[in-house]
Amino acid sequence: MATLWQRLTGNVPIERRAAVPNIPVRSDTYVSTQTALSLASVYRAIQIIATPISKALPLETYRYGGGLELKVENPVLVNNPSLSESRKDFIFSTVTSLAINGEAFWFKSYDSRGQVNDLTALDPTTISPRLDGVNGMTGQKVFDYLGNTYTTREIEHMRLFTTVGNLRGLGPIQAAGNDIATALDLRNFASTWFASGGVPTGVLKTGKMLTKDQADEITTNWHTKQATRQLAVLSEGFDYQAINATPQDLMFTNVAAQSTQTIARLFGVPARLLLTGIDGSSDTYSNLSDEQQTFYRHTLMGYTNAIEDALSNCLPRGNTVRFNYEGLFKADMKTRWEMYDVALAGQAWLTPDEVRAKEGL
Repeated sequence: MATLWQRLTGNVPIERRAAVPNIPVRSDTYVSTQTALSLASVYRAIQIIATPISKALPLETYRYGGGLELKVENPVLVNNPSLSESRKDFIFSTVTSLAINGEAFWFKSYDSRGQVNDLTALDPTTISPRLDGVNGMTGQKVFDYLGNTYTTREIEHMRLFTTVGNLRGLGPIQAAGNDIATALDLRNFASTWFASGGVPTGVLKTGKMLTKDQADEITTNWHTKQATRQLAVLSEGFDYQAINATPQDLMFTNVAAQSTQTIARLFGVPARLLLTGIDGSSDTYSNLSDEQQTFYRHTLMGYTNAIEDALSNCLPRGNTVRFNYEGLFKADMKTRWEMYDVALAGQAWLTPDEVRAKEGL
């Protein structure tokens, strides 16, 4: 079994299977971020999570004072956290770090007033957080990075999944390395099945008894002809029977669908978005809408909450940053018009200008 540290660092050793006839033994390799991302379902799941957060969700700043929390104009840092890349790319790379490694790190630069004016996303695999002090049991959290030690004033640390007693975050790939390994095994096994899986492309049959040398010579000649797509001529009672093993016959289709569903469950992405479905589920508008709302609330918010807290820590005390989910939670057009009619009538708690602003007009 992998140790907790191996899972936290992404180096998850794959358990060796017992030797079973016709079943390949899993090699002693590691599930790394690179091998995990080579799976189409993992790559797509992370993209589905990172895209709406980085592009569709605007950031807003609130300031607490006088017992009230009021929306204020975004500071420059919120509109443009990094001087070296766009806000979209900066947020996207932060989300992918959280999804791949279970944690993300920003290096904070300060201006002459002592306020953060630039953030740089760092590679989580190059940073080692620890507790400073005697035997690491007391003191503040520090970070060893490229031969130097930094404090929380210089480095902001975000974690997707936290556990008691562990400073590192835990991501889907680290937490469920064996599930990722199974998907990799299936992909690799399917891609090499016809080349080395023990299933011939066909059978040459004859009623005559052949010696080993004769059988070997006939096999060699047949392979030579077929390699160049030449016309095959059969004689002496030989008959050729092709073996057409389809993906359905080999159960690859069903197992691949189950593997994709496992990846979708692991990352909290609706299976339909990975172009697979769950048996017995229906595709009504209400079900799809509820599925999307669940995805926003229980998956995306896990990422945005971590980023909100980190950005708020980079602003002067009393300021809070939040992602605005209103655009994603919008009802259909007919429902919105009916809601606006109610809001504009009676006590008129919305004005026409406010309605237009909500619709981006």
